[in-house]
Amino acid sequence: MVRALDWLSVLLLLLAIGAFGLGVHALGRRADLDALYWLVIGALVLKGATDLLRPQGGR
Repeated sequence: MVRALDWLSVLLLLLAIGAFGLGVHALGRRADLDALYWLVIGALVLKGATDLLRPQGGR
């Protein structure tokens, strides 16, 4: 089970990198709303990836 969560976290990390890349590309096209959307999506997916790997001590 732990190994599956590791792979899921790596997949989420790759998706976050892709979303950040799309956000930077949208900034280059001067599409501000698209850029904001992709950068927020990237941040949320990155938070999800790190929350999966964070130890749940004290619960």
